[in-house]
Amino acid sequence: MLMTLRQVGGALGIALLGSLLAGAFRDRLDVSGLPARAAETAGDSVVAAHLVAGQAGSARLAASADAAYVHGMGLVLLVCGVAALLAALPAAVFLPQAPPARTAAPDAPEPDVPAPGAPEPDAPDPGTPDPGTSDMAAPPTDARQ
Repeated sequence: MLMTLRQVGGALGIALLGSLLAGAFRDRLDVSGLPARAAETAGDSVVAAHLVAGQAGSARLAASADAAYVHGMGLVLLVCGVAALLAALPAAVFLPQAPPARTAAPDAPEPDVPAPGAPEPDAPDPGTPDPGTSDMAAPPTDARQ
């Protein structure tokens, strides 16, 4: 169920944010002086606006497309930031707190815990050979066995 909610939420989020970006881009794009069909095509995307600007020889349209896209992305990122903040607030309020760290009483003896990486007290020193092993290789075995 959690995976389904995550996938549906992701798809809806992308659709809503993409629609917001497209609407903000289209509203900010300056297509004045262009024929209606070229203006409609330029409003479809940044790439389309740059193609129309290249065909019409309009550097102003290309600059307007860039500015409109940056404005739309800024708006989308602002909405994402607000949504993240709104999701973090209830999480901070309702998630369980970590248990407080236990502190030993001042008179209590220190537990006998070895330092990390230190050998255990009963373990042999790694530098001394084990008397049960030999440095000689095992005798070869017969392949017919």
